[in-house]
Amino acid sequence: MNQVNTPLKEAVVAKLRRLPRYTSYPTALEFGELDDKTYDLWLHELPAGEAVSLYFHIPYCEKLCWFCGCFMSVSNKYGPVETFLDVLISEVRQMAEKTGRLNVSHIHFGGGSPSILKPDDFKKLIDVVKDCFDISLAEEFAVEIDPRTVDRDKIMSYAKAGVNRASLGIQDFNLKTQEAINRIQSIELIEDNMRNFKDAGIEKINFDLIYGLPYQTLETIEDTIQKTLEFKPSRIALFGYAHVPHMKKHQQLIANHSLPNQKERQAQFELASKILQENGYKSIGLDHFALGDDPLFETFDQGNLRRNFQGYTKDKSDTLIGFGPSAISSMPNGYAQNVASIKQYLDKINLDTSPVVRGLKISREDKMFREIISTLMCYFEVDPLQISKTHQFEYDFKNEILSLNKLIDAGYMEMNGEAFKITEVGRPFLRAIATIFDQYFDQSSDIIDRCIHESEG
Repeated sequence: MNQVNTPLKEAVVAKLRRLPRYTSYPTALEFGELDDKTYDLWLHELPAGEAVSLYFHIPYCEKLCWFCGCFMSVSNKYGPVETFLDVLISEVRQMAEKTGRLNVSHIHFGGGSPSILKPDDFKKLIDVVKDCFDISLAEEFAVEIDPRTVDRDKIMSYAKAGVNRASLGIQDFNLKTQEAINRIQSIELIEDNMRNFKDAGIEKINFDLIYGLPYQTLETIEDTIQKTLEFKPSRIALFGYAHVPHMKKHQQLIANHSLPNQKERQAQFELASKILQENGYKSIGLDHFALGDDPLFETFDQGNLRRNFQGYTKDKSDTLIGFGPSAISSMPNGYAQNVASIKQYLDKINLDTSPVVRGLKISREDKMFREIISTLMCYFEVDPLQISKTHQFEYDFKNEILSLNKLIDAGYMEMNGEAFKITEVGRPFLRAIATIFDQYFDQSSDIIDRCIHESEG
């Protein structure tokens, strides 16, 4: 292996955009204006009989978490949530008028905090969804949970509605870190949550954890992981905190000096990963872990893992319909995103007009590169020539292979038969390596510089 010590020039950094997480390809950075007529045409052209997935974005939270990078709004009163819910229901009905009664394979509630909805209101929404779509055979019905805003009644209402997976936003168990991010939740609170979910029969539980937060150390990370193991969630997502105060102004409330540097962040991830795998969790892709009997690992083990806007998934559907402000729909013909402003979203639905304002039509070439990048993000290796044959698309990958060979020389990749495989040394640079195949990404910077940029950013 050749040691890489290429200095990162300021001119190179200036050319680099923030590296995508590739939950879609092309990424949302490439979206432009999209008229509702085009989107309606895509809906009418959905393959007959194929199940779709549904995503509901609930944009409200009771409190502001200073680390948050999601699209959300803090509401101290429930009135705005009730108003929003009525409009969201109208959007569901408007969509069903266009598509007819589709079969649904997966349902996901995100936000914001879906758990802000009162039990009767959650039931009200799901009753309408059941009227408009057939969700009786949905394999997974998941809800993201803020542990501070749920109680036994809400959890029981989820079970009655058909929810079979809950994703708890844990972040970290260290009180000093919790105080620094304005997200204080005791371990006793999590114990109560877990007990209530078990009593309700919802046993598929995800924990969302974050590394790179203020005041985290290897000792506090180990403590958080050990406490997590006591609860034995079936899946764990271990995300790196993205500090972007220029984009999310509230992150300015987190003091820069208290944040771990990149070397410390990487050490935190590696320690957490090591402990989890020593205790029965299987590593999946960039940042997920699952027990061996979890369907996500079974899907991964069978070679069928996919990546969408919710991260790694076993969802096989080629269609995801998004509801709510900023929600993105993924269709066989392209992507469509609702207007982000809550007010504009409410106005559009109340006027019986489509909330879609942005999107992108995708080509055969896009679909080929999407599978290449998704495969790389899921399995750390890819045979681009084989995938191009599958898509019956002729492409020589000349420039891409030149970059891949540089990574082989650097020890970041190796050949596995005809496939290019990322080595253990190269795994921290997964997203940078994926940019090689991104036809929309500025390729003028050297791939090694991109890897260094990722390691330092």
